[in-house]
Amino acid sequence: MLSVIAGCAVSILFLLCAFPAWHLFTSAPPTRRPLDLDARIERLVRYNQHLQHALAQATESATEPITAAVPNDPRQDAFAYVFYATSDPYACSVLVNIERLEVLESSLAIHVLLSSDVSRQYLEAFRQAGATVHVRDPPPLAKDLGGYYKDCLLKLLAFKMHVLSPGLERILVLDSDQLVLQNMDALFDGLPEVDLAAPRAYWLSKDFLASTFMMVCLSDRLWDSVQNGLASIEYNKFDMDLINDLLGDTVMMLSGKYATLNSHWEDWNLPKWLGSTINMTTVDAVNKLVRPQLVVHKAPPPPQGTFNDKRGTVDGAAMNAAVDGVPQPDRVADSSHAIEVDEPATTASEPLLGGLPDGSNPEVAQPLPSASPRFPTKHPITQELYLLFDTAAVLHFSAVGKPWIHTEESLAWAHPDAHPLLAKQMEMWRETALKVCPGELQFAQ
Repeated sequence: MLSVIAGCAVSILFLLCAFPAWHLFTSAPPTRRPLDLDARIERLVRYNQHLQHALAQATESATEPITAAVPNDPRQDAFAYVFYATSDPYACSVLVNIERLEVLESSLAIHVLLSSDVSRQYLEAFRQAGATVHVRDPPPLAKDLGGYYKDCLLKLLAFKMHVLSPGLERILVLDSDQLVLQNMDALFDGLPEVDLAAPRAYWLSKDFLASTFMMVCLSDRLWDSVQNGLASIEYNKFDMDLINDLLGDTVMMLSGKYATLNSHWEDWNLPKWLGSTINMTTVDAVNKLVRPQLVVHKAPPPPQGTFNDKRGTVDGAAMNAAVDGVPQPDRVADSSHAIEVDEPATTASEPLLGGLPDGSNPEVAQPLPSASPRFPTKHPITQELYLLFDTAAVLHFSAVGKPWIHTEESLAWAHPDAHPLLAKQMEMWRETALKVCPGELQFAQ
């Protein structure tokens, strides 16, 4: 009996152990219910949204370091534009060019060297414009020469900027009586690291540099050389003369586009550096032959108390002699073709600038609004002078006086035969000055 029971138990146990394995081999795998089309589309939409969100986050994180790096650009500390001014009119012109650099989207710092003759309102205006101001006494000239040149050596303290503002390595020194026309930030990285790079004073000589534009690599060695030159400057030597004596043999000469005289638009001629294909022999012939009788008005000087300066920034005797002696084949050479007319003098109460009487006295004969033009309406280089303006990076006001003594109307009256761009250049400066210079500007209205 017991053996029967034991046999049954063994049989039952065998069946229990064998059932799971048999079930695995005999049971069919469960089937997955396929998704319908709408569900599949919904899944794809959700997946696409996820990808778009991830892409947006990646783009935002990638641009954040670039945006944050701009204010910390090392060039902001190492590179800078440097201007200088020794009077309010020139300080105003510095503000004009600071505004020009902002309009041209320059990203570099600006420093301004000022003498104590510049008024406090301009010091504040420079600070509001974001410029760093350095008030310094100009180094003295030999024999303490006065006049326009007495403070001209202030410019050369720019070679000390790495001492005045530690961290500066390279600076671009610009005269104030100019008009910046192009962004020149790329020159700081683009030019070789030489002591001095400056444009050729092409109106003077092919081997004479213009100190109106100086790219300087700062160093103690270079400053020591300039400082020694300042200490031993000779009589009748000025800033541009000294720089040519010290660095004329080693300077890297740049194109005249960085010191373009605006006299080209007064006298209808082109600089050789422009590389024009115009036959200049023909141009010279036109300028000499097409000369009807010209009335030369002798305008009275501007009244006192206004921005009156007929010279340029004190660039040295060489610059001013050059401006006075620029070859001008298109001026009236034969005095028999010119008639001088004395204009009635203005009184001290007349607020006009540039020598234009106000016409308050009907009995005084007024000058003619214009003289007979020296040049034909369709001059051979009319378009080339537009090209010259587009090419110029810095325009130097060397002709017909500084822009603060002229309006567009007074310039047209005094120089009726000038290229139209001459007046527009003055007006461009004037409009900016009225916007950025402090106080009531006593410009001609």
